[in-house]
Amino acid sequence: MRGPRNTQPAGAHSFELALPPSRRIGSVVRRALEDLDLPQAALEEAQLLASELVSNSIRHAGLSRFDEIKVTCSLSGTTLRVDVFDGSQTPLRPLAGSIRPSPGAESGWGLYLVDHIASRWGSMPGRYWFQLDVSPGRADN
Repeated sequence: MRGPRNTQPAGAHSFELALPPSRRIGSVVRRALEDLDLPQAALEEAQLLASELVSNSIRHAGLSRFDEIKVTCSLSGTTLRVDVFDGSQTPLRPLAGSIRPSPGAESGWGLYLVDHIASRWGSMPGRYWFQLDVSPGRADN
């Protein structure tokens, strides 16, 4: 069984993980983000958004158990960037009007949350990314 490959030691300002598409990937990514020494609010936002993007890859990219999802993260100055690569060649569907799910929907909230919480985000086939501004004013007291 393959396990996570983390290329950075604890306390680093960046990491790269390559993981099989399983339900546990979200918890592995959330734990890796804890090593970046982010303010609590920024950490929770990053964990939520990263979990949503890897869940979308698992659910929509058509991956087999032999494929990998790669997650890269870097903290540079006051900007945190997270990229999720799933290698999907499926063309992106245009987001018609709004990405807000229907009222009462139990799923489909991932990109809506990314759009409303991230400072910036984007996508291309096989990849989604987001950035969070992590300024000193956001630090917990």
